[in-house]
Amino acid sequence: MPILKKREIDNLEQMSGEELAAFLESLPLGRYDVEDLFDFLEFKLEREDCNHSLRFAMQYMMENRLNFPQTSAWLQQNGGYCDCKVLEQIAPAWRRTFDRFDE
Repeated sequence: MPILKKREIDNLEQMSGEELAAFLESLPLGRYDVEDLFDFLEFKLEREDCNHSLRFAMQYMMENRLNFPQTSAWLQQNGGYCDCKVLEQIAPAWRRTFDRFDE
């Protein structure tokens, strides 16, 4: 039976302050870049349907000179196989977690 790696995003809400800091340090982009990516994807997907690729995410990363291969790999490992899945699978847990720290 294959060993499945648990998605990091599934554990996000249970992480403590130190664990969150280590998690953010391990990402290929910064916290606010991730949040800006979500905002960018929401804006784009309000105007165009998802074509089931990371085309808008790639556009954002290229415009902001971010590491597309590493970031897209992280998104996909956490369920973000396309732009709409990034918003469905990653953004909710991310926002619940970090909104709690911003209060």
